[in-house]
Order: sequence, then structure tokens, then C-alpha cells
Amino acid sequence: MKGLLTKDFLTVKKKYGIARLIMDLAIIAALMILWEGAGSIYISFLLVPLEVASMLITLANSDEQWKWEKYAVALPLSKKQIVSSRYAFAGIAAIIGLCVSLAVNTISYFCFPAFQFGFYLFISVVSFCVILLFLAFILPSNYWLGVNAGFTVMFILIILLVVLGIWSRATNNAIMGFVAENFDLSMIIGFVSTIIIFALSYILSITLFKRKYA
Repeated sequence: MKGLLTKDFLTVKKKYGIARLIMDLAIIAALMILWEGAGSIYISFLLVPLEVASMLITLANSDEQWKWEKYAVALPLSKKQIVSSRYAFAGIAAIIGLCVSLAVNTISYFCFPAFQFGFYLFISVVSFCVILLFLAFILPSNYWLGVNAGFTVMFILIILLVVLGIWSRATNNAIMGFVAENFDLSMIIGFVSTIIIFALSYILSITLFKRKYA
């Protein structure tokens, strides 16, 4: 499975490269300058999940173009291991996204200290959960109907996230108010629910992949 992970990392490196990294850093800097304290929220809830999701869709697209899965099933690896390697990569990408979000929110705290540091930590953790939820729906879609389905799911999730943000502002941040009043309970329920959904997504993807190459 280490070889499969290496292949995924090399694919992402080839498809993205240093130019994409510079562009992402420029976008992050622009959002932080233009939106100040609010910039970290947009970066954490939109840019970071979108970038991580696009990496997984890029991998799925490359697999389809190269007909990789047909070759992979011929390797001395089980179908479960093949799917597990992709989910392992997704987990690593989500952790990297968490680190980026944490770094951005830490900078925001020192440069635009509108809230206590705990709030910025909370935003980073929620960003991590959003990333996992994105991947939990995108990955099974890729195994079921192909990369186009995964892209469609990502687009729908982005729309839902934007609508949720608009609704939250229209209701004077009712969601954030509830979270603030029930912080510990909200964190536990949110994090545990996300992990359960991601685990169910993994099981579903294995089932779909096995059925596809039965």
C-alpha cells in the first residue's frame, strides 16, 4: 500500500507543482489582506476544503485517464487495500488542510485579534471536519459513477456550504450562537459524527469498488 500512496503523491505533485502552491499562497494572502479577520473563515471553510477535494478529484480523473484501476486490480493487492490507500491519502490531505487552517487562523489571531484564540482553534477543527465530510461524499461517488459524479457532488456541497453561510448571517449567526452556548457538546457531536460518516463512506467505497471489479 506504500507504493500506492507514493503513486498518489507523485501524481498530485505532477499535476499541481510549485505554480499551484504559489497561486494558493497568493490567494490566502489576498483574502487575509482584503477581508482581515474574516479572511481566515473564508479560507478555512471554502478554500482549504475546495483545494483538498480538488486533489482527490484530480487523482480520480488521472486514474480514469490512465485506466489505473484495471491495472491496480491485477496487482497482488486486495481491493480493500487499493481503496484504503486512497482513503489514507485523503486522511493525510485532510491533516495538511488542518495545518494550513491552523496556521492561517493563528496569523489572523495575532494580526486581527477580534476573538480569543480558542475561537480560531475551533474554526480550524471545524474546517477539518468540513474537509472530511467533503471527501466522505466525493470518494464513494467516484467509485460509483466516476470522476464526473465526484465533481458534481463537490459542486453541490460548495453550494450548500455557501447557502448555510448566508442563512447563518441572515439569522444573526444562530448556529454560532448555539455552538457558543453548547460548546463542548457541539464539538463532541460534530467530531464524532464526522468520523462515523467518514468510516461509513470508507465501507461503502470498498463495497462499490468490489462490485465494479467483481
